Amino acid sequence: MKTSTTPSHYPQNVTGHQLPTADVMVVDDTPANLHLFIKLLTAQGYHIRPITEGTQAIAAAQSSPPDVILLDIQMPDMDGYEVCQRLKADRRTCDIPVIFLTVLDDEDSIVKGFEVGGIDYITKPVRERELLARVKNQIELRSLQKRLSEKNKQQGVLLAQYEAADTALKESEEKFSTAFHSTPLPTTIVNISNEQFVVVNQAFMQQTGYSREDAIGHTAAELGIWQSLPQRAAILTQLKTQGQVHGAKANFRSKAGEIKTVILFLEIIYLNSESYILATGQDITQQQADQQKLIDQTQALSQTLDTLQTAQAELIRSAKMAALGNLVAGVAHEISTPVGTAVMTASTLENATQSIAADLKQGEIKRSSFENYLGVAAECSHLMLNNLTRAGELINTFKKVAVDQTSVQKRTFLLKPYIEEVVANLLPQFKKTLHRTQVIGDSTLLIDSYPGSLAQIITNLTTNSLIHAYPDNQSGVISITIATQLSNIALTYHDDGCGIAPEHQSRIFEPFFTTARDTGGSGLGLHLVYNLVTQTLNGNIQMVSTPGQGTTFTITFPSNQ
Repeated sequence: MKTSTTPSHYPQNVTGHQLPTADVMVVDDTPANLHLFIKLLTAQGYHIRPITEGTQAIAAAQSSPPDVILLDIQMPDMDGYEVCQRLKADRRTCDIPVIFLTVLDDEDSIVKGFEVGGIDYITKPVRERELLARVKNQIELRSLQKRLSEKNKQQGVLLAQYEAADTALKESEEKFSTAFHSTPLPTTIVNISNEQFVVVNQAFMQQTGYSREDAIGHTAAELGIWQSLPQRAAILTQLKTQGQVHGAKANFRSKAGEIKTVILFLEIIYLNSESYILATGQDITQQQADQQKLIDQTQALSQTLDTLQTAQAELIRSAKMAALGNLVAGVAHEISTPVGTAVMTASTLENATQSIAADLKQGEIKRSSFENYLGVAAECSHLMLNNLTRAGELINTFKKVAVDQTSVQKRTFLLKPYIEEVVANLLPQFKKTLHRTQVIGDSTLLIDSYPGSLAQIITNLTTNSLIHAYPDNQSGVISITIATQLSNIALTYHDDGCGIAPEHQSRIFEPFFTTARDTGGSGLGLHLVYNLVTQTLNGNIQMVSTPGQGTTFTITFPSNQ
């Protein structure tokens, strides 16, 4: 009975370990023949794969190709010729050497075996030495073929790598050549041993005036390109020591004698085992001239700015003094009434005193005259005291506000009463108008800030309203509202005048911007307000204005500086 199993037979040494061996597939439907072949070939150290059917042989060879196949021709399911043809038709098994084993020894059978792809032909009964020799030869040939194939593959890979590297090198050389000659910076390659130019690009020729024929084969020293030989020696020493020079500044002379300042980038490169210098230069002559021109212009602008800042500071100081002058004029006008009344009352009292003194000297004084004099003296004293007290109050208020406006001292004060004092000092400016002023807020609100700056802010805003907000002697209301926002003060100044034109609103805080220059406006009032709020009070100011409905300034600043 035939078997379809494919046991493996490995030779073993005395220690029981398997030895490395060739893989031999034996295909024969006769168990006795398989047993004989296994015995003979295993003794030679071969790994034997016995198979009894042709289809199984094909599948086994496709799955794991052996080194050689011993194939019987006469088998029931598929003869050896067909098995061999199928093996040779499959790319997985076409290279396996096939040795036919058969009792057929006629010429036609032998020729057919070779025609279908057999490599050798052994007739049965098998002669042991012949079988072993033929198998050994095929195994060695198979091994040599494998090694040769592997080497061919390796050489093919190496050849492909070489061709790819050669192609890449050529492409790299072409790219380098294209980049070298098309770069806008003057670039050269110099032989480091003799310092002669090897290659120069178009930019080098354009900037130096030397042609390729002038440069190649000559040194920079021969052409007189270096203006300073010590400078050249220092740069070359650095290059040979460090292998590169980046950003060195040098002065070069063109063929026409023009001196140019160049930033150099030098590197040592290696071509065909020789050392070369790859040199690139950037002409900064014009850039240096532009930089010097910019420096000169910057210095001139800086001087102009200093002059303008000095003039601006002087104008701001003048504006402050003008505001103070207006304050003085207003206070002087206010003081003149009570002082004039006191003077006139004092004159009346003096006349009454002189009259009663004359009567007393002549001894003609009467009780009625004396009582009349006492009445006049009491009334005059009362009038003088009231008017001088009013004058004193005005002087004290003026002194406080004037001192604050001319200094930048911080102190603790009640905000609303202080603003009311500032507004009171501005009332003379309202004498010829029908305007009203009102201060709204908590009278007990105490802050630690700069009263002088606040006084200047209120004064400038009020003056601005009187000049711009009420044309044609219109009457209006100016209100100042005080509120708290957490640790900040929100001071809102509002007039119900004509408002500010939309095209002017973005410029009102600019210095020297004014729409009333023909009437003496300096354009510094609101600019000074902005600076005092943002710099002295550490706050911010916002303006909202609608033409025909008035203007509102909202100032926010810390209650404790």
